[in-house]
Order: sequence, then structure tokens, then C-alpha cells
Amino acid sequence: MLVRAGVVMAALAGLGAGNAVAEASPAPVTNWVQTGNVEFSGSTALFRSQGLTSDGSSIYFSWNRGMSSTPVDDTDNVLVDNSTHAIPTDLLDSGHDHIGDIDYANGKLYAPIEDKTYAEPYVVVYDAATLLPTGERHLLPDGSQHHIAWIAIDEPRGVAYSMEWTDTGKLFVYSLDDFSLVRTVTLSSPESRIQGAEVYKGNLYASQDNGGTQSVLAIDPVTGQVTSLFDRNLGDEYESEGIGMVERRSGTMMLATDVLDGSGGFTEMRIYRINGDETPPALKSVSFKPKKVRRPKKLTLRATVSEPVSATLRWMKCKGSRKKPCAKKNAVGKTRKVNLSAGANRIKLPPSYPRSGKKPVRLKAGTWQLMVTPTDQADIVGKSKGATVTFLELRRNGSPKP
Repeated sequence: MLVRAGVVMAALAGLGAGNAVAEASPAPVTNWVQTGNVEFSGSTALFRSQGLTSDGSSIYFSWNRGMSSTPVDDTDNVLVDNSTHAIPTDLLDSGHDHIGDIDYANGKLYAPIEDKTYAEPYVVVYDAATLLPTGERHLLPDGSQHHIAWIAIDEPRGVAYSMEWTDTGKLFVYSLDDFSLVRTVTLSSPESRIQGAEVYKGNLYASQDNGGTQSVLAIDPVTGQVTSLFDRNLGDEYESEGIGMVERRSGTMMLATDVLDGSGGFTEMRIYRINGDETPPALKSVSFKPKKVRRPKKLTLRATVSEPVSATLRWMKCKGSRKKPCAKKNAVGKTRKVNLSAGANRIKLPPSYPRSGKKPVRLKAGTWQLMVTPTDQADIVGKSKGATVTFLELRRNGSPKP
């Protein structure tokens, strides 16, 4: 991994007066491995030659004039087609003729649209279900950017990001409410010809059309630190286009589209996974020892897992007979997370379940089951398993009832 040199303080200085300096984003995910590719030809290639994004179940493609959607696992099956008339008529009449790399958030698609003279960059919002404009649109404010090859939505932070296409050393940050300019962030190194970008775990992941190298970069939108993740090295005959993330229980996929220059219509979508991993993690066993307790200060959870995981824990109150004490289960409280290493683990847990904004609740007498759900480094979610423990009811003298 190469971290491009630069001074982080310059980025912080670009946050602007009145804007609190947030903490830097987590370190970007670096170990992406190509696991497949999909080839498009003819009009299909043309209609998928600009950008793409996903809501986890569908992929949304864009090209200069339109958009279309397909299932993630069946790109031959077009779900909705607005490939030729997506740009609103009044914008077409004013010379707006180029949709760039789009992004998805909360049931909406955000499309960057340029005009021939790069004088009026718009972000137009579409209903993801119909691919029709919602009526919401935003002309980017004066003093921001002219080119708008892509837009990236950061819903948790309530902002959107974009950059100029050439001679770029700045990231523009817009309010998601009205696309007013919130601030600019100075990059640690100028990066031109960014064709698409999308937010994943706090960082921007960007596709760069830098000759035959076709780099994928990570940009911290808080500090401006640029990290070179990997070079795809497709050759000068390919032009890099959009980039998008598919996040679902079977793992996160990075999708990147590239157009073969002079082909008359040939687009490839390459698929990258973290570590190249497509195998779910396996919980081999989970249990409490002892399985019957009085009022312990801590519980000991034993778990054996196939690989390092982040495990989500959720308490369930059991109801049933002696033979089937957990025939029925009701979830209580909030989840908590613990990290498990490959192999055998022993984790000390409090005998309580967490609640939002309130004190944890101590587990009462009866049988309880802790559901453990593993997620590996590639974001693949494995099958859950439950560990059962019984809290014995105490007599008045403090001893447990038999």
C-alpha cells in the first residue's frame, strides 16, 4: 500500500470557519482482489458506459443520456429502462447532455449532469424504483465546480462529495439538504481524471483514468489524505469509468466499469472482493460454561470460529418446557459486538443486555440464549448459533433453588 505524501493540516485548514473538525476516517480497506468480470456489447454496452451504483439488490447503470437497472446477480435482466430520456427536457434544451457516475441513497438516485460548456453543473434526483426525476434538482453554487463527472453521497454525515475533473486538488463537500457548499477539503496530492467515486466505511473509493494504469484510490473526506489502493493496469486501450459498492450479507463487492476505446460499443464490469473472499465464516461451536449460574459478575462465552470475525451478540429470553426450554424466544435489548480470532475463544461478558441511552438490564432468573452472528473481514455474514445459559432463582437465604 502506498500512502501518497502530503500535509494533513492543509486539509484541516480547508474545512472553513464555523465547521467543526471531525476525526479522520478509519483506515481504508486495501486488499481488493478481482474475482470476476462481466462483458457488455452493442447498445447494452453503450447504456452502461458511464457509472453505476447499487442498493444491495439492484445495480443502477448510467450513460450520457439515461439510466437502467438490473438485479445484482443477473445483469442480463433489465428491471427498469430509462436509457434514452432520463435528462429532463428543459435541461436538454439548455444543452445538458451528459450524465456521469451516479449514486444511491435512501431510495433515490443522485445523477450529476453537465452541459456542453460546463457552465451549469446540476445534480438531479431520481426515484430509484422508476428511474424518473422526483422534481428535486440542484444547480451547484457559484464558486464551487464546473465539471461534475460524479457525485458520491455520504448519508451518515449528511453530505455529498464531488471534484473537478482536471487539475484537481480539492474535494467539494455539499449539504445533502440543499447542495449548498459546506466546505472544501484540500487533498494531500492533486488527483485529476477521477471518473467515479463512492463512499464505503467512511472513505471515498475513486476510479481514476490515468492512462493504462487505471488506479483505484481512497480519499479521506475529512483530512483529504489520498491513498493509492491498487493499479488495475488494463492498458491504454481502456478508459476507466464508474465505480460502485454492493453491500450485502454475502460480502461487499467493488464494481468498476471500463470502456474499450474504438470498439464501437464494448464495456466491461470488473468485480473485486476483499481478500478475494467468497466463503462465509463458520461458527463451529458456541457455549457457556458453566451452563447454570446464580448471580455471576461475568459470563464465560466459548466460541470456535473458522477465521477472524466481528461477532454480533443478541440476547433472547427463552420460553418453553424442560425438554425444549427455548421453544420460543423473544429478543431483548440492543446488540453488542466482539472480535473473535480464528480457532477457540473465551470471552467474558456481563450478565446483562444493553439498551439505548439507558443502563444495561441484568438478566433475571430463567433460561436465556445468546445469538452469535459472525461477519468476516470481507463483510460476509455467516450462520448464527445460540449459546444457552440458565440463571437459577434464588431462595430468600440467597442459595439457588434446586
